[in-house]
Amino acid sequence: MKKLKRFILVGGPASGKGTQGRYLSDTFRLETLSTGALLRREIENCTALGRRAQSYMDQAKLVPDEVVNDIVRTWLADADDSSWILDGYPRTVAQAETLDNFLSQRGLGIDVVVWMDVSRKLIEQRILQRRECSSCNFVVQNSTLEICPKCGGTMTTRKDDNIDAFAKRWKDFESMTLPVARYYESRGLVVKISVTEEREACDVSRELSEKLNVYAESKD
Repeated sequence: MKKLKRFILVGGPASGKGTQGRYLSDTFRLETLSTGALLRREIENCTALGRRAQSYMDQAKLVPDEVVNDIVRTWLADADDSSWILDGYPRTVAQAETLDNFLSQRGLGIDVVVWMDVSRKLIEQRILQRRECSSCNFVVQNSTLEICPKCGGTMTTRKDDNIDAFAKRWKDFESMTLPVARYYESRGLVVKISVTEEREACDVSRELSEKLNVYAESKD
């Protein structure tokens, strides 16, 4: 069975990527690179990069490729022998091609892309309920929760978690990020998971594990 070491996690906003990303990280012992979390950290530290990123995020726009690519390349340059998962990157086919070229130059490649397939209606519902810890980035679907159950930090609502901002983000997802999933799907690298309102996160994780085992066996 092929050992899966380099993962990409793709899905729309509030599709459950955070929850399943943590599951994959624990199960496969993966280091996690979340470009969203890194950018928010830069914003909290009031760095030049953070201020630049903030101007785009406040308008629910994607941060330019050159900024995100630099962050990812810097991180991956020290992770050749590591097992890792990218959450929130690549968000465009251009970013995917840049990543592929960077890895190819180092004799590496993506092992698997997990595609979280969720309807717009369900994601919109989740957006209005989502809260995130300002300390550890733990996410819950509870609009009234004030204290993080994981670390005790303060739970906050993202500025872009509203209907108008969501409409823009969904449009960006359909036009830019969805083609990324199809880009990797055409190369036979995708494991697709359908998420519905009735399914608990643990059920999604169980199916994901089963599909990844089948996938790994097929790549042996």
